[in-house]
This record gives sequence, structure tokens and C-alpha cells, in this order.
Amino acid sequence: MESGTRLTRMLGIRYPLIAAPMFLVSNADMMVEVGEAGALGAMPALNLRSTDEFRETVREIKRRTNAPFGVNLILLNNPRIEDDLKVCLEEQVPLIITSLGNPTELIAAAHGKGVRVFCDVINLKHAQKAHAAGADALIAVSAGAGGHAGPVSPFVLIPWLSAELKTPVVAAGGIANGANVAAALALGADAAYLGTRFIASQEAPVEEAFKLAICQASPEDLEFTPEVTGHHANFLKESLEKFRAAKREGGTEIKRWRDVWSAGQTVGLITQVKPCREIVADLMSEYHAARASLPAF
Repeated sequence: MESGTRLTRMLGIRYPLIAAPMFLVSNADMMVEVGEAGALGAMPALNLRSTDEFRETVREIKRRTNAPFGVNLILLNNPRIEDDLKVCLEEQVPLIITSLGNPTELIAAAHGKGVRVFCDVINLKHAQKAHAAGADALIAVSAGAGGHAGPVSPFVLIPWLSAELKTPVVAAGGIANGANVAAALALGADAAYLGTRFIASQEAPVEEAFKLAICQASPEDLEFTPEVTGHHANFLKESLEKFRAAKREGGTEIKRWRDVWSAGQTVGLITQVKPCREIVADLMSEYHAARASLPAF
């Protein structure tokens, strides 16, 4: 039996772990630290204010590590998509992750340059389209994920997509520890996708109040609503209520893209802020412990 999974072999990473790209959270330091720890980090191109800054950040990451990393490109209503894609192809970014839109043309362009493409999907219909377009893997965004979560339980979505399609599946939603990773792989995933766990990292460039809120919150402290972005997503209720109050009062100090904090249901499993390398190491030690603790029959 070959060691690893289809995706660890495809990407050249030691562990089947991807630190998900998070708007205004993921940065170069996280990409480097996660990659050096044996996993793969990804970040949105739009975290940089311009395409020129994005190009410089890609080059910085490459100077600091030989580990692969990914870039998230939003396809829908993104005026920078052509320019940012050009950077990804010219700089040979190892992986592009697409969100919200038809990836067909992007996949063809990326594959022409030897760049891999993974696509966010929330159901079989989306997955079939991404598969037909040539996606190298499908990111199954299930119920409970931070950001734009899907409605289907990961216990169903992961094996459903794995059974219907031959494309590798990345499990997203509800993953914060090694037992979650083991469960995802047992369900047929080739890698686990973690966002909220890495917000509570030392390298994440967000205010400490956000990290503290994640460590103190439970899943009941989240609300799944389309009112912030126009698409259903999970947000911490406390920040959401401040946003609503500011809207009622006509205030301008609250910015929806900055001050409304997105997080997944895994807040109930996160209690400490740690360095990214330690998070990756913990995930793998917990993974092995979870496998060893399964009962025999």
C-alpha cells in the first residue's frame, strides 16, 4: 500500500492538512510556518490590497520556504481576477483554490502552466461541474464550516462525493483536532481543511479579541446568515450584533468585512492560541492517538 493519500502525493506534503484561505486572516507568515511543519497553507489573493502587493507576497513566501502553498481566487464579481490569475501562473503558484463561480476557463489556463486547481463545492451538482471542468480536487464545504458553509453534514457530503466522483475530496467544516482529521479520512477524504483552528494561531494577524472569542465560544454562539456577504455564512453572534446595532444607528465605524467575525462550529473545540507549527504537530499526534483508541470487535 502506498503511504499517504492521493493529495499528499499530488502536492508533495507530509501531512493531509490544509490551512484554509481566510479573508483578512491568512498571511505570508502562516503560509511559511504551516508549510515548514509539513502541511499546506493557503491564502486569498484579495488579502493584499493590490495585484502588485500580491505578487510581492508570493515571491516573499517562495524566498522563505520551499514548501508548497495555495492561493484562493474568488471568481464571482472580482475585478482583479484576471490580473491575480496572471500572477499565479507567472510565479508558478503550486495550487489555486477557486470559490464562487465557474472555474472552467481558469482550470484550463492553470493546467496549461502545470498549476493544480481545487474547487470549493457544497453539493453534488457543484461537484459534478467542477469535476467536468477538470478540477484536481473538490473541497467539500459542509455544514458547520466557517465562512460560506454548505447545508449538508460532513458525514454525508464526503462519502457521497467520493462515491459519485473519482476526483479527490478535501473535507471542510467541523475539523479542529486530530480525531476530526481521522474521521474525515475514514469517510473517504484525501485531506482535511481547517480554517477556524488557524485563526487562533500566534501568526494570524487579527486582533487578540477575535482569537479570545474563538477560544471562549461554543457552536451556539454562531449565527448562519446571508446578511453580511449576500451568501449564507457562519459568524460570531457578538460581532454580528455590534454590526446590526451600528446599522440601526447609522454608524460607519463598523466594517462588515473587518469587524464581523467569521468562524466555524469548531469554536467549541478550540481553547488555546498556539503557533501554527504547534497546531500542525498537535493535529498529527491527536490523529495517531485517535486511530489507536478505536475499539476492536
